[in-house]
Amino acid sequence: MTAIAIDLETIPGQTEAAHKYAQAITKPPATLKKAESIQKWWDEESAAAIDENYAKQSFDALHGEVISIALTDGDRAWVKCRKQGESELELLKEFGEVVQDWCHIKHSDKASAWAHQSTPYFIAHNAAFDLPFLWRRMVVLGYKPPFKFPTPSAREGKDFGCTMVQWAGWGKTVSLKNLAEGLGIPSPKDDIDGSQVYGAWKAGEYDRIAAYNLRDTDTTMKIWDRMVKVR
Repeated sequence: MTAIAIDLETIPGQTEAAHKYAQAITKPPATLKKAESIQKWWDEESAAAIDENYAKQSFDALHGEVISIALTDGDRAWVKCRKQGESELELLKEFGEVVQDWCHIKHSDKASAWAHQSTPYFIAHNAAFDLPFLWRRMVVLGYKPPFKFPTPSAREGKDFGCTMVQWAGWGKTVSLKNLAEGLGIPSPKDDIDGSQVYGAWKAGEYDRIAAYNLRDTDTTMKIWDRMVKVR
């Protein structure tokens, strides 16, 4: 088993359909009853509401997209932030190839199956977001990785590791920044944060996003290693 820390950066969908969906689900507040009040809302506040619904696609794998993936196993590190116009599917394929190489997974022609010499064990902070989002994007884009990847029904501790759950427990949270600082590990949040990623991507700051993405995985792996030592 190869332990690999993973972190994603996601953005709203870049298709016309994604923008239309954000418009379609935007409705006036139910508290507005009068026609003139509803029309006033559409005239003055609907644009901001549409923008808000569109931004939320960063958390919705049906409409949002992955723009950056970072990995580390403690000895090796890889990160890729795709540029505007570059394929999300190609990013997923490159991710799969890196994990395949790290785990020495080879294809068996006779069995027409993948021979797993070392199964990847993914670790993330708030893994309940990153891993299901990535799996769902694989489904949307029709990509099958050359290894078993945790589905949304996978179990933390058995199928993958989560530093947030290991520290805070089920149903509770702790930020990566606070956990790292509490353990004396440098915080990865010394530049941008997740809320600024889309703006940075639109501005073409791909290297900045990649560096931020990779810092998160490096910090996650250091926290995981600390936790493993006291088990």
